[in-house]
Amino acid sequence: MISVRSLCSIALVLVASGAAGCKEDPPPPQPEPASSAAANKGKANLRTPVSPIAKVDPQSMKEYRVDACYFGTLSLRQARDAYLASLGKDEPSEKKIPSFGLEDQAKPGDAKSLLPAKPPTPTTGAAAPKTTALPPGAAAPKAAAAAAAKGAPGERRPINIGARAPYERNARACTVALSLKEPAMPDVDAALSEYAPFASELAKNIATAANYYQREEYKKDSFAKGKELHAKLLAGFEKLDAHSDKLGLAVSAWHASHLPDLSKADEGQKAAIAALEDARALMVMLASKNVDPAAVKTALQKLETSAAALKTHGSTNQTDPWSKIMVPAFDNFLRDMKAAEPKLTDKGISSPSLYLPVVTGFVSLIEGKHRALSRSLMAKAQAEKAQAAGTAQPAAPAAPAPEKE
Repeated sequence: MISVRSLCSIALVLVASGAAGCKEDPPPPQPEPASSAAANKGKANLRTPVSPIAKVDPQSMKEYRVDACYFGTLSLRQARDAYLASLGKDEPSEKKIPSFGLEDQAKPGDAKSLLPAKPPTPTTGAAAPKTTALPPGAAAPKAAAAAAAKGAPGERRPINIGARAPYERNARACTVALSLKEPAMPDVDAALSEYAPFASELAKNIATAANYYQREEYKKDSFAKGKELHAKLLAGFEKLDAHSDKLGLAVSAWHASHLPDLSKADEGQKAAIAALEDARALMVMLASKNVDPAAVKTALQKLETSAAALKTHGSTNQTDPWSKIMVPAFDNFLRDMKAAEPKLTDKGISSPSLYLPVVTGFVSLIEGKHRALSRSLMAKAQAEKAQAAGTAQPAAPAAPAPEKE
């Protein structure tokens, strides 16, 4: 029989073990105080930009988009001239494959760039070049290049991005310009409302046709789609000059009545805008129906002088955004213009493949001017912010809290 003392001992052991188990359980997590959460919300976001954002005034923004639209879509004329010259009065066929003058614009990585250069013709008595043995299973360079250009059997040829970019990208600038309502530019807006959808449709058809022939899809449908596109292109090409000229006249009239105010501009901006206006006058001459080659050469010489002045300014002001951004663009434009000058006639630049770089080069100038303006505004905002921080009176230090005993 168990004694009362034994029962009491067992009860005491059970109570002690239960108390020890309770001490080992971790306490439940405490919710974060509301004051701490509010403090975290007030902390700075690391993704918040520390530099001020440049705000370009609406007029400059809209002029930039309108200029990119009109001058950029001069590339549609280049595509038209190249296409019609390659076909004459015929329809697309195996004997006459249309061209948009993009062959000379091939970039590294295009199918054409994979073809090796034509070897020089050996002269009489010259030793035949030595050939290097190829490893077993390796294809000859010419055969490998041709295979790479055509692609594997049954594989679709890659889309030539260069064929799409100049036309559709420039036409999209017209759609963007049309969406800008401020400031009102009545004649320009009216011309844009007609030209933007027309240019977008024509650019789309040109890009589709260029890829259709580049990928040799005509071999699969016996030129069915090619003839359908041919009819659409001819209809668009017939209306192109009328639509483009209407917009060009409205754009020129706007700029003539809204000359840039350079009274508060720095020397870099003045030099850059002066050179850009000289380049604009040159492009207006090239876009006209009756081109005066002598006047174009004179305008080109004037542009060289103004571009050189900008470069001189940049050599002594290396941080100036206007010269830093626009000097390379002027160098490229002048290079392409000089290359096209021998093909200059009273109808403009007679070689479509030389005209396209001139158009894209001037669009680069327009875009460069917009970037330089944004960069300049940012620099001025940063300088004003730094000046305000330097002149602000420092706050009086707070009194130290009394030390606790």
